[in-house]
Amino acid sequence: MAETSYLWDNPGTGDSPALGYGNAIMNQVITRMLYNGTLDQGVILGWLNDLEVTDGGGLNADVDTGAALCYGVWFENDAPETLVLAPNLAQTVIVRASWAAQTARLAVTAVALVQTPGVIYEIPLATLTTGAAAITVGPTDVRDYCIPSTSLRDFGVTEDMIATDAATIAKVIDQDRWFLRGAGAFVPDGTNPATWTNFAAYARFIRDEWTFSDAASDAMWCTIQVPADIVSANLTIYLWYTGITPLASGDIRWTYSIWQAGAGAIAANSTGAIVVAGDINLNMWSSPVYLYQEILVAQPVTAGDVLHIQLARDGIHGADNYAGDAIASGLYFYYTADS
Repeated sequence: MAETSYLWDNPGTGDSPALGYGNAIMNQVITRMLYNGTLDQGVILGWLNDLEVTDGGGLNADVDTGAALCYGVWFENDAPETLVLAPNLAQTVIVRASWAAQTARLAVTAVALVQTPGVIYEIPLATLTTGAAAITVGPTDVRDYCIPSTSLRDFGVTEDMIATDAATIAKVIDQDRWFLRGAGAFVPDGTNPATWTNFAAYARFIRDEWTFSDAASDAMWCTIQVPADIVSANLTIYLWYTGITPLASGDIRWTYSIWQAGAGAIAANSTGAIVVAGDINLNMWSSPVYLYQEILVAQPVTAGDVLHIQLARDGIHGADNYAGDAIASGLYFYYTADS
């Protein structure tokens, strides 16, 4: 049988099995029902084909497979059904639960829906109007869908306990976010280029890196756009770097030059430098290379600004006394975003 309904209290009558309901029905059907609807009325969304009603040609309405609840009565249709319509009449395709018959069935009615729990309960699927030999208007979808209950338990928080606008999206705590630029996101400077270096010959390295020579002013460039969701005044830019020459010690001087502009504006330039310790923890060629993190600059920005950033090692400056090459693995951008 394509149509059935649950649960009934008179074994052997209608859809009620003669020996009552076993665990299979209770577990497989009733549990899904309880967690998929409000238990009063409505089609269960996503169950088979949602009891969709279409024009069946002539004075016929086709109802696809699906399931519904009629005031807690479970209904399922696992094969398409065709309902015969009356001519020249406005009608509604429904699911009707009858406590006397102990069934729930697809039907067509031309009168107002009956919704009397414990007697007759009808839920609508589609409305239509017929002419002498065919549907002339519709079918118009009027399905109401079951949704998970949002009712709170007794003594829980209720709507009248919450002041108007006490909880809004704008009041959700903003979130810290970051993004990274490295490797192919950079291009070498046209005049004093940093070098993309393959360190495969050295056991100390497990990656390729941008190399900045000793006693030189090597540089590279990257371009970013400030995220649209930024709410912090600054975009904090961190540098990941290290010295690479074994047994070397001293300080490395890194410089930046940032050309910045908003949409349609002329770019303005800001510059600066930091002096940081090189890698002095290496005492043999087989030692691993550790990256260090330092704030390069906290750059004042506005959402949507474009930043064209030059990163350079100022190896000819007196403050740079690290006796060896250095690497820059990338730039790390940190900001606070609107939640």
